[in-house]
Amino acid sequence: MQELKERLQQAWQNLKAQEAEGARAQEIYAQNVWPLLLELWRKEPQVYPLRETFEVSIHTLGTSPEATTLAALGLGADEVYVLHTPESRRYLSQLQQDLGREVYPIEIDKSDVTRLYRAVGEQVRKHPGKKIALDLTSGTKAMSAGMAAAGYFLQRVHPSLRVAYVDNDAFDPALRKPVAGTEKLILLPNPHEVLGDLDEHLAQEFYGAREFSKAADRYQALRRKTGQGHFEVYAALCEMYQRWYALDFEGASSNAQRLLNFLTQDAYRNHPLNRHAQRLKEQKEGLKAIVALLQSKNFSEQKGILWLTATLLQLGDERRERQPVSAALYYYRAFELLLQHRLAVRGRSDDEPNLSPEEQQHLRQALSVWLGKPPEQIRPVQKLGLLESIALLCYLGDPALSRFSDSDLRGYQGMLQSRNKSLLIHGLEVSKKGDVERLQQFAHRLYQTTREEAGLAVSVEPVELV
Repeated sequence: MQELKERLQQAWQNLKAQEAEGARAQEIYAQNVWPLLLELWRKEPQVYPLRETFEVSIHTLGTSPEATTLAALGLGADEVYVLHTPESRRYLSQLQQDLGREVYPIEIDKSDVTRLYRAVGEQVRKHPGKKIALDLTSGTKAMSAGMAAAGYFLQRVHPSLRVAYVDNDAFDPALRKPVAGTEKLILLPNPHEVLGDLDEHLAQEFYGAREFSKAADRYQALRRKTGQGHFEVYAALCEMYQRWYALDFEGASSNAQRLLNFLTQDAYRNHPLNRHAQRLKEQKEGLKAIVALLQSKNFSEQKGILWLTATLLQLGDERRERQPVSAALYYYRAFELLLQHRLAVRGRSDDEPNLSPEEQQHLRQALSVWLGKPPEQIRPVQKLGLLESIALLCYLGDPALSRFSDSDLRGYQGMLQSRNKSLLIHGLEVSKKGDVERLQQFAHRLYQTTREEAGLAVSVEPVELV
């Protein structure tokens, strides 16, 4: 091999010594230099950083086919597709002769980047699972730029796809050719792998769409690809909200602590999320309060109730338009939690209300008015549903429930009674849009009153990423 390289170098020096110009120089190159260069690349292609073997290669072809030939030899693909223009069609036969094999030509206009995108995309789709390389060396600037853009876009779906071009260490301006023996095929690094810009953009989009699990996966992938630790901080944030919104409060609380541990490290003191450190601390305390409530099952724990209710209302609000049945269940449970809390602070329980005769009589009268039934048709109350809880709280002088008039409650009673008939509870009824909106308003109104009474700042909204 060393002898071949020396012969190539000598042939190049002989060409330069003859001081041939123009067509004569090109003729000498074709006769004496190119055959040796071709033989060298057939035996030992110069590929950087390491040679890889591909199953399919797709090339652009310009008016200097030598570079395309070298690229095809360096890539070593069994199937070679060549995007050529009407002007460069005449070089196809030379290309095939030099390669010693048939190539598959695809004609495009030299400036039709759309056609180039389509042609490359079609070939990639026709070869699923195969290792593919795109060579952008030859052709017009538009063709090379189009090939690069297509390649880097397609790498999102086909990460094994590579983009390559033939470079050189020295160029002879008189001959308008690389100095023979300095040519090398460069396999370009995937910018998505090195920089992660597109991955980061996609992660941000997933985050904005509340697809926290997908966003966390993107950020973890970015951490592995780029080695940049600040992406792991974002991943911890996403994992916290993913578990929180999945009602895994213990897991979310653990993630919140991990996130804050990151932000207190010197390496991350300038991290963008530190702008929201105070709010994240409040959210961590809110999650801690929810976990304490779930463990104690004490409905009088105001902080836990408010944070849990705010979470359910948030989930309901996010699903109100696209998943109204699910949204209604979140609203129902939020409303019920608030009623259970307001009963608990007055020493009452919805399961064991321990109603006095006077309270029993008041509940039957209130339900008679709200339901439009004679009192004798109202059975004695054993357990408190939503309407019964409201009636008892009104009797006990609860300031929040006393704000609702009988006409308000008559309007709400059908909606509240339909809870157990819901398709996702015991029945086959689907919540109507109007009912969901009224339920949302009712639950939010009671929540706001309870939160104002407590004087607590509660925010379950995800923080901004910047």
